[in-house]
Amino acid sequence: MSSETRRTHHRHVELAQKILEIASERGMRPGDRLAEQALASLCNVSRTPIRKALQVLLERGVVTTETEGGYALSADPATMPRLEGAAESEGESDIHAAILRDLAAGRISDQQTVASLQRRYAVSRQTVQNAMMKLADENIAERAAGQQWVLKQFAVSSDAVAKSYEFRLATEPLALIMPDFKRDIPAIVSLRQSMLILRSMSEASFDQKLFERTDFDFHMLIAKSCGNPFMSEALTNHHRRRRSNPVSGHANLFRLMQFNLEHMQILEQVERGQMELAADLMRVHIQLSQSQRPRLAGRGVPPAFKLVSR
Repeated sequence: MSSETRRTHHRHVELAQKILEIASERGMRPGDRLAEQALASLCNVSRTPIRKALQVLLERGVVTTETEGGYALSADPATMPRLEGAAESEGESDIHAAILRDLAAGRISDQQTVASLQRRYAVSRQTVQNAMMKLADENIAERAAGQQWVLKQFAVSSDAVAKSYEFRLATEPLALIMPDFKRDIPAIVSLRQSMLILRSMSEASFDQKLFERTDFDFHMLIAKSCGNPFMSEALTNHHRRRRSNPVSGHANLFRLMQFNLEHMQILEQVERGQMELAADLMRVHIQLSQSQRPRLAGRGVPPAFKLVSR
């Protein structure tokens, strides 16, 4: 198997793992149907890689084919171990975090090669390459001429969060009132199920991982549905980058619960076709997030990297 084929297969396994996580978060059980279009919307990919990922799950006995076409769960996703081949290596995760930390703190320049990062972190070439590919997926790194990589230091700088809010205020409400906005009802219904689960939780039992997934899916749904490919691309890239930003800031659990309710209110108006009202609610949501975000006492990167996006 060539390296490119292995990489492609690995991505399908990772996507298959993501499908299982989504199914588990939404309380799906054996026999429940896996809708390709809804999964494509939630995973921000086309239906083709979803079919490949479902084939991976079929080969591993996690799903079955239905007589009328499509796939259904044959195992409880909540009890499934992580798929073999889907786990990210500890070294790769560590190097990804270290590059972000050093980039934000100005300890490395915005132009690097795999070899220079190998020397700095004393790890294998493959580990660095995998970390750089992940940063590229998050729109924080891109290939340049020769062996060079360009790292987008502005995306993780000390004022990145403030600039992010400025960008979102100018674009996300507008995305909701684009003339070609297309409501993805299956994705909306699926997303609402997760939001209802979160709403039923107390502050003591609130599932922050489920919130992070739902929050990302919500903003990506708006981006993908807007009907303007230029705006969709800009918002999609921005939210992928924002998700991994080490200076996104912290939010207490009470505020996260409020975020979830605000998301539900916006989604309700989108489903009703009240797009002007949805845009107004989105504007208020971003402004509240902006005004209530904690101020960091110092400059640079806070010690925790697993931060909450909004």
